[in-house]
Amino acid sequence: VEDTTPPSVDCPGDITLECTDNTNPDAIGFASATDNCDPDPVVTYNDSVAPGACPQESTISRTWTATDACGNSSTCLQTITVDDSTPPTITECAANITIECDESTDPSNTGLSSATDNCDLAPVVTYSDATVAGGCPQEYTITRTWTATDACGNGTNCTQVITVDDSTPPTITTCAANITIECDESTDPSNTGLSSATDNCDTAPVVTYSDATVAGGCPQEYTITRTWTATDACGNGTNCTQVITVDDS
Repeated sequence: VEDTTPPSVDCPGDITLECTDNTNPDAIGFASATDNCDPDPVVTYNDSVAPGACPQESTISRTWTATDACGNSSTCLQTITVDDSTPPTITECAANITIECDESTDPSNTGLSSATDNCDLAPVVTYSDATVAGGCPQEYTITRTWTATDACGNGTNCTQVITVDDSTPPTITTCAANITIECDESTDPSNTGLSSATDNCDTAPVVTYSDATVAGGCPQEYTITRTWTATDACGNGTNCTQVITVDDS
């Protein structure tokens, strides 16, 4: 009496799994076998793993072998495709922010975004900016798109709005000093003194003046209150006052 007939083995179907899924047979199925003489042939398996297009993807060729008590065996092949199709999750998107025009727009000042991924321990977080001009040269809005990408190229986005504002007025560095002049002298600033200013964002703030005149004790005498105004390109202004006394002595 001989036993030369191998068992008949039936493989689980081919399957595609996410990279976080369990590839063990108790999760995705076992092969089954029958034999003409052995009521309980032994079923084992062996895996051969081929890397995929990215670190989180692979293909497992699982060879199932059914062997009867006389050493007769047969095999079948199950293909398990391990896929990474889930994009990262942005755990923190940099908040919308308003900054002054002389502040840095670098993320170290305006905020960073962070992300996690189901399979990639270190998804890459990058950003790109789209800038729209504001109501004046020193003001603008940056729409910053943050993108988290895993090693398999899956990506997800979030948006941060950075408003660059100019609300700081110029600083008058020199205010023309109060002065007394003779009635035949010119009251022009070239004679009575000029004021100057700087600004945190505008390299050339405009300095203007306006005069208010009050009559003195005689027709040739009067007092000019000269208000100097420094204005930047965004309309922020600051003032200082110079008193010019016109005397007839």
